Amino acid sequence: MEEDRVIIGRVLQGNKDSYSEIIARYHGKVSSILRKMLGHTPDAQDIVQEIFIKTYYHLPEYKTNYDFSAWLYRIAANHCLDELRKRKRKLALSSSEEIEPVDSHTPEVAFLNKEGQRLLRQRMMSVEEKYRIVLEMRYFESLSCEEISHRLSIPSSTVRTRLARGKDKLREAIGHAGQGGDFHL
Repeated sequence: MEEDRVIIGRVLQGNKDSYSEIIARYHGKVSSILRKMLGHTPDAQDIVQEIFIKTYYHLPEYKTNYDFSAWLYRIAANHCLDELRKRKRKLALSSSEEIEPVDSHTPEVAFLNKEGQRLLRQRMMSVEEKYRIVLEMRYFESLSCEEISHRLSIPSSTVRTRLARGKDKLREAIGHAGQGGDFHL
């Protein structure tokens, strides 16, 4: 977006207040990426702020011939991956992870759906990161292979390969855990 380049130019020339325009424009999307990759987390706003701070300090590295939003989203995705690594080191995925409520007609169905989502997210944590990120972008963000390719700066054929292998590895993880029941990939 040409406007982004103009704003970034002003920021790089010393007008730090202009960066608030970038934050206002992309805060919602960065928050959405974070929510989809990390789930609901009490420190979400802190992590979003860290992403924008990191982006600010790396602005001199931004190449204006690339789409700024894709560059920013890649920084956000990488930061979320770093956060996942930190969490994984600290302790295994908590069974009390909060999942968005699922629309259903009965509390029993809602519980089963929520429990299924929790188990699926748990099993996804055992899938190698390069596969997990494309699975999350495809199925939780509903992005096309081309959009994922653009965001991750990898060929769309690589995205399709990673999706296929990621689904196989996720099926394996679900099967090994004995929780295969109602998951269809």
